[in-house]
Parts: sequence; structure tokens; C-alpha cells
Amino acid sequence: MIQYKFVVKLLTAFAVFSMLSVITTNAAVGDLNTASKTIAGNTRSVAAPSVQWEQTFGGSVGNSTGKGVQQTTDDGYIIVGTTFSFGAGKAAIYLVKTDSFGKKQWEQTFGGNVGNSTARGIQQTTDGGYIIVGQTDSFSTGKLKAYLIKTDSSGKKQWEQTYGGNAFNVGASVQQTTDGGYIIAGSTLVDKTLLIYLVKIDSSGKVQWEQTFGSGVQNAGTSIRQTSDGGYIVAGTNIQSLDQAYAYLVKTDSSGKVQWEKTFGEKGTSIGMFAQQTKDSGYVLGGVTNSSGAGKQDFYLVKTDSSGVKQWQQTYGGTGDDLAYTVQQTTDGGYIMVGGTESFAANRTQAYLVKSDSSGNMQWQETFGGSGNSTGMDVQQTRDGGYIVAGWTDSAHGGRLDVYLAKL
Repeated sequence: MIQYKFVVKLLTAFAVFSMLSVITTNAAVGDLNTASKTIAGNTRSVAAPSVQWEQTFGGSVGNSTGKGVQQTTDDGYIIVGTTFSFGAGKAAIYLVKTDSFGKKQWEQTFGGNVGNSTARGIQQTTDGGYIIVGQTDSFSTGKLKAYLIKTDSSGKKQWEQTYGGNAFNVGASVQQTTDGGYIIAGSTLVDKTLLIYLVKIDSSGKVQWEQTFGSGVQNAGTSIRQTSDGGYIVAGTNIQSLDQAYAYLVKTDSSGKVQWEKTFGEKGTSIGMFAQQTKDSGYVLGGVTNSSGAGKQDFYLVKTDSSGVKQWQQTYGGTGDDLAYTVQQTTDGGYIMVGGTESFAANRTQAYLVKSDSSGNMQWQETFGGSGNSTGMDVQQTRDGGYIVAGWTDSAHGGRLDVYLAKL
């Protein structure tokens, strides 16, 4: 699968997630439709949800992709991604607000007048506005900086800041912290080695502290969440050689100092994409692995105790490549994962959703996204017990990529 191969290449070439935001794929042309079906082979007698509605967003030219989504306090949705549709061939950060049925209420773009700006993470803040994280080379010639944007409830920019002092810095994940500030995770290049990069800032974007860590050949940070003790749990990837990479889970204290770190995955390549603390004070780590040795990639889910000791691991997928980007614990104690799959349709990629119970046993799996290519990049359980998925599809407009939003 194209995006997974790019992850590995970019990690080893010091260009992790900046380029994930602008990847295009060979596109099949089709019409967007509700292609929801339960895949044969579910391991539990639980019905998969059907697609209630789906929407696409973007301009009339250029590709647009969705990377993060959250249900908002008014029961609508906020989506962040990247678009080439509005900036003379340059990538801009793309923010879309919808109502509860996915109808667009407003859209905004962000970035400098030169260079490219891309985004990965979005959260509604306690004041009703939004915080966005990504990266940009628009404000420092020849330098890629982690990029943070704070908006009001209408998506109007209140402030923006860039972080990182060297030539290559990426922002991959952001969360508002209990003190009203923000924590950012990403990657930074230090003496030719890519390290995980944490930045804690106050409510105005001023740096309070920075930390870097990692080992081996290269490292990348992909998600961060504050934990119940005031510290942080970080997901990422630890590359030890060209042939060996591990999903990487790091627990820090409130100052970003490492308390423990764990790697997961056997032979081959495993990538950690997202982690969060679970209801039992342990942690769940989701990502991708090819450790099965079958020459394909699978969704990868690892559950640990509070010290990062593995309790169980599971893989999901079919005979082709299956790549996960986000995992979330659900209200029933299970887990929901989203990504893309090549396993269940000939010569195309479909958005792929997997639901497991609290032990990682699959309850159902679902593909959707139209008759062309599609991928789900983020999933959140909604207040009605369903799910909202954001990603991209080329099914609507003759092969051009659009932001894709689906409610199940």
C-alpha cells in the first residue's frame, strides 16, 4: 500500500509526516456511493453499523485530504486536513466545520504566502475554538517547522506559532492540557538523527519546555495524550535498522522526562500510530505491522498494563495490505480502528473500520468509501454510540482526492 511504503521511506529519509499530508495515489474513477457491507469472517455475532451519510469537501482543482476529525459541542464535526485547491499549487491547511449531518457550515485555510503547510491533528478547545497542529516551511526559508494554529469558534485565526530550531521539525499530534495550555508531539532532526519531539506550551503558544528522545537509527512521534497522573503517553516508531522497526510507546512525567519506554513488534517493520490511556489505567497502542512474515501489512493493536508491559496483541486484515492510522477505546471497553485496506476489493483501496472487544477479539469489520479509492485517517465514537470517520476518497470527482467524512 502506497502510504505505508511512504512511511518507511520517509522515516529513513528524515521526512516523516510532512509528506504523508501530500501523498497522491493512482486513482480509479467512480461515483461516490454508500458501499457499506459487513465482510465475511467476522469473529463475533455483532452486526456492523451501516453508513448513515457521507460527504466530500474540497475545491474544484487540486487534491484535498482529511486527517483528523472530532465531534463538536453542538453535535457537528470539525475536520482538518490539507488542500491544494486554494493556493496556487501550494499545500494549505484545510479546516471544515459541519452540522450534525455533515453539511458544511464554513471552511478556512491556513499557511504562509510561500511554501507548503500541512496538518494532522485537531481538537476543540474549552473556549469553543480549535487547536490545529502540523508543519510548514512557509515562514523559515529552507526549514520545516512544527506549526500550531489557534482559532476561534468560527475558524478565524487567533494566533499561530512555529516550533523547532533546526532544519526539520514536524508536528503530528496536539492536545489541550488540564492547565489550559497545549502539548505537541512530533519529530525533529538532531545531528542527522530523527528524534521524537515534545513541546509544552502555555495558552498563548509560548514554549514552557521541550524534550527529545529516541534510540537506534531514527525515531518518529505520531500521537500524544495527557495521562491521569499529569504526564503523557506518546506513540511512535523506533527504527533500529533498514530491516527492523518497532512500534514505540513512551510514558513521560509532567515535564516530558521519560519514565519508561517499550517497543513492540517482532521481525520486520511495526509502526505505532496512536496511543491512549485506557479505563483500567493501562494503555492501548494502534498501528501497522508486517511481523506475520506473510509479505503484507496488517492493523496492529497492543494492550499494556500501567507500566507498559504487554498484556495482549492482535492483528487484523485480509490477504492484502491493511494500514491503520487511529485507535480509540469505545464506551463498551473495546476498541475501534480505522485505516485503509487492499484486501477486500480488486485493484483499489477502501476505508476500513475494525471493532474489537476489550480483549482485542474482532467483533466486526467494515469497508466503505465509494467505488474508487478511499482511506480512513481518523475515527471517533460519537455521542449516539456510532462513529465518525474522516479521510479521503477519489470516488466523487474523476480521480481528484476529496476530504471524505462518513457517519456510521
